[in-house]
Amino acid sequence: MILKENIPMSAKREESTQSKALHSESSSKHICCCYCLPDDPKSSVFDINELLSLTDLTKMYFSTVGDLLSRITLMLGIYGSLAMFLTMVPFSLTELFCNIPSCTGESNFTSNSYDENHCWGPISRINAYRIFLAGFVLLIGPFVFFSIQKNKFIQIFATIVSFSVFCIMFIMAFHLLAIGRGKGNPALANFSALPNIFGACSLAAVSHATLPHIIPPILNKANLGLGIAIVFIAVGAFYALLSLMIMFTFENDKIQEIVLLNFLDCSIVPGVFFIYFLGLYTTFKVSAIFPLNAVALRDNIWAMFSSFQWSRIWAVERLLFPLLAIIPPTVIAVVTENIEVIVGITGSYAATTIQFIIPPLLVHYSRADTQEKFGPSVHIKHASPFQHNFWIILAIIFAVFTITTVTILYITHQS
Repeated sequence: MILKENIPMSAKREESTQSKALHSESSSKHICCCYCLPDDPKSSVFDINELLSLTDLTKMYFSTVGDLLSRITLMLGIYGSLAMFLTMVPFSLTELFCNIPSCTGESNFTSNSYDENHCWGPISRINAYRIFLAGFVLLIGPFVFFSIQKNKFIQIFATIVSFSVFCIMFIMAFHLLAIGRGKGNPALANFSALPNIFGACSLAAVSHATLPHIIPPILNKANLGLGIAIVFIAVGAFYALLSLMIMFTFENDKIQEIVLLNFLDCSIVPGVFFIYFLGLYTTFKVSAIFPLNAVALRDNIWAMFSSFQWSRIWAVERLLFPLLAIIPPTVIAVVTENIEVIVGITGSYAATTIQFIIPPLLVHYSRADTQEKFGPSVHIKHASPFQHNFWIILAIIFAVFTITTVTILYITHQS
């Protein structure tokens, strides 16, 4: 997300305070200075004096139509993320509780057919999936009707659980490879899976949106860019290493959409406790993320219609908008449990636009606005090293190439 305020201190624009942020927690204001050192006594027009969301920037620099299209794209991206979350939870719970682990040393999690297999007695797997989906929506859905402000402890708990789960997966995969039990033989390349690669970018977009909340508490921002680059490189290297280990550990045609499910085997992890701990991780993690994204979607829906008087009616604001945030992704999750399709479509179109089209356009218009107000010789102390317009053009070309390629692959696959 780009944070930039290039308006003189004495002539700031009158922006509407009714516009709500893309993420609900972004509504809180932070006073910070990201373009000057803490001991710098001089204020700058490029100082960040308040937290700006992506929707604030689109309203600042885009036309009315452009701002509307950007908001619609952002909401479609959030809708896709919510549908993915609502699919992941019942899918993982069905795989866990329809195959009660018996620690026989044989995998109990190899079946992928939902219509033909039964879960408990007369209840089929697809019905069990829908039961878990309904239970999750009934338990977590009501949080969308309220404002979620303080979630620090929930996020800390989710972070600790996530770190523990990844450590278990990494250690178990490394152990299986070390003792010669690896069964994977991955292909050199599989272009049909390209949409899923871009689909994973939707999660990366969510991660980028958290940066404005991480940056303000940091006092000395002189080496902030280097620090963020190191963190991203370290996380990317860890994910790449873990992915490679999983590819060589399990048979490639049996790696499930939620890779955690491949570890739910007593011959892989030591004991039933770890099986349930790994199996319930998706539920814990999504339970912490889903309300935040749903509330963000609700607020963006409200912001789109805030100019209309009827949007301030209690029943519309408190009931209709939250339902509009919950019902569509729930319907998608009921219709299909295919996580790959949801992730692929969401990431290939909405997330690609959010990451590779909107930000370059914002950079272009903000630089043009800066040169108009301060002249072409304006200097920003901590400006991006990618100042040439070539990088903007390259990002847009890459986005067009991605969307075109993925669309061709989808059409070819369907035919």
